[in-house]
Amino acid sequence: MSMQDEILEELDSQMHSAIDFEILTDVLVKSCGWHRVSLERFRDNRHAVDITTWCQDNVKNQWKRNGCHFIFENTGDAVVFTLKWKS
Repeated sequence: MSMQDEILEELDSQMHSAIDFEILTDVLVKSCGWHRVSLERFRDNRHAVDITTWCQDNVKNQWKRNGCHFIFENTGDAVVFTLKWKS
């Protein structure tokens, strides 16, 4: 497989993940009462890891992440996340 093919395959995979997340988010938010929080961007990779680690340690209910987009099953978790990370 050529380098170009590998890059295209990776981009295809990322695009599929983003579309799947958007569909999942739409269903969970509209039908199940989940809450979406989107951050503008991460400062760097360490910031993304810090936020993910914080969610693993502090979010009490289910949550999912794709890039800078997060969804939370519980309103309280979404509120605390927003207060902590959204500026």
